[in-house]
Amino acid sequence: MIRRRALLALAALPALPAQGQTRTRYVFDQSVGRIGFSARHLGLFTSQGQFDRFQATLLINPDNPQNASVECVVETGEVSIPFPGATDLLRSEAYFDVARHPTARFAGEANGLTEAGGFPIAGQLAVRGITRPFRMTARLIEREGGVARFQAEGEMRRGEFGMVADRTLISDAIRLSVDVRIAV
Repeated sequence: MIRRRALLALAALPALPAQGQTRTRYVFDQSVGRIGFSARHLGLFTSQGQFDRFQATLLINPDNPQNASVECVVETGEVSIPFPGATDLLRSEAYFDVARHPTARFAGEANGLTEAGGFPIAGQLAVRGITRPFRMTARLIEREGGVARFQAEGEMRRGEFGMVADRTLISDAIRLSVDVRIAV
């Protein structure tokens, strides 16, 4: 019985990276990072907001960031946008529906580098109980002393997640951005 449990526990462990590719686990939140979004309105101007509470885990070798994995849970009710009434609108059933879906999730893996030096992250984004493939491109912006700064950007289609209200006013394309500093 003990041997069987040990074998099951070993089978559940993640595969170890290749020699020299040791990844470190970092856990971070809004105290060291920001998750923002932007949307076009009437094709004339752009509004920006952010999620004020999230928890993320990053497995990365800062010297070789193109082989990383990330998981993030965002509290959708903790959204802010600097327009009167917009925060309540985003929390409503027409958008994030926070009463039924208090969190959104992303899990993804980076694999390789782009010609511009970014590393694409492919994964799954879950919003309002709907999960879709989602891609971001991340970059190591700077590494100074014991701190590394990463940024990532991607674009989602809100209609794919059931957020179809106000289509004539607000674009379907929503730009997501992440900016985080971690002690390495």
